Formats: sequence, structure tokens, C-alpha cells
Amino acid sequence: MRTAAVCALLYAATLPAPPAAVPVPPAVSVSVSVTDGVDRAEAGRRLDYRITVHNLGAHDVHRARIEQEMPATTLSATAAGGTVGGHGTSRQKAVWHADLPAHDIQVFTAGAVLGAPRDPDTTAAPGTLRAASTVCVYAGPSAAPTACSGNLDDLPTARPGPERRDTWVWRGAAALVGALFVSGAVRAVRRGRARRSG
Repeated sequence: MRTAAVCALLYAATLPAPPAAVPVPPAVSVSVSVTDGVDRAEAGRRLDYRITVHNLGAHDVHRARIEQEMPATTLSATAAGGTVGGHGTSRQKAVWHADLPAHDIQVFTAGAVLGAPRDPDTTAAPGTLRAASTVCVYAGPSAAPTACSGNLDDLPTARPGPERRDTWVWRGAAALVGALFVSGAVRAVRRGRARRSG
């Protein structure tokens, strides 16, 4: 019996140790808001954005990434303390990297100068609010944002472009056909009256 117990102890000693518990990262709780202080945006106007990020949790968030998608009609953009990518395109983006201490509030600022869109997909009817800019906060390795917010503005409407020459040709042809039809109808009425009077 004593021999069996010793063998059992020796066997147990040769077994690999159980894996150490993997520490669970603390939950991240962050809020974000963005505003430019206006509801209407005209072509050529500069919009000054104020982005407020609040770490609501009890743990620090290291190397958080804050990304702002600029309006589709942006001609130029700036980001104080950050970088702007996509210059000269309709997909300009401002990016900041920052540590967010527990319960801390940080403010980021950016600017955008808008142009008038030519693409009908980027216009908005007068008085219609659209999401002109979106801001998201990314924390940790996850590709999904931790928090997002949008700013609503009346975007510039497209300027009417010059009419094409073929449009005028079609209009002229339609007017000519209409005139011939009316003229024929008048002749037919006169003939009918002449027959009845004869």
C-alpha cells in the first residue's frame, strides 16, 4: 500500500502543471461626441469640429485611436495634434492616438473646408439633416469601435451644371412635333366645319 502511494505521488509529480489563468482585460467604457456648432454648411465655409472623449471606466485606456471621417465634400482638412489622410479625395480622415486615463475627459479639434458636390449622391435637399461627419474611438486590438458619434449638418446642394446641346435638340424636336400636331388638328376642324356648312 505504501509503495502504491509513493508511485502515485511520483506520477503526479511528472504531470505538467495546469496552465496559468489568462488575465481578463478590464472592460473599456468610453463615450464620444462631436459638434461643429452649426446646423447648416455652405460651400467654401470652414467647419471647426470639437470632439470630446470621456473614459467612463476605472482603468486607463492606452493607445486609443480616435478617427473622424470628414464630410464627403471636404476640400481640405486639419487635425490639431493628429494626422489627416486622403487629401484631395472624398474620404478624408483625421486620426489621433492618445492615452485615456480613468475617468478622464479629453478634447480634440479638427477643421474642414467644404466644397460644392457635383455628384447627386452627395447632395441633400434643403432643410434635410445628414450625417456630415462621424467619429469613432478604437481601444485595444479589436477592429470594432468602442464608441461612435456623428454630427448632423445641412450639406451644400449641387450647383446646376450647363445643359447639354443634345438636350436643346430634343426640346426643339418636341416643340416642332407639337406645332405640327396642333396645325394638323386645326386643319381637320376647319375641314369638318366646311363639310357641315356645305
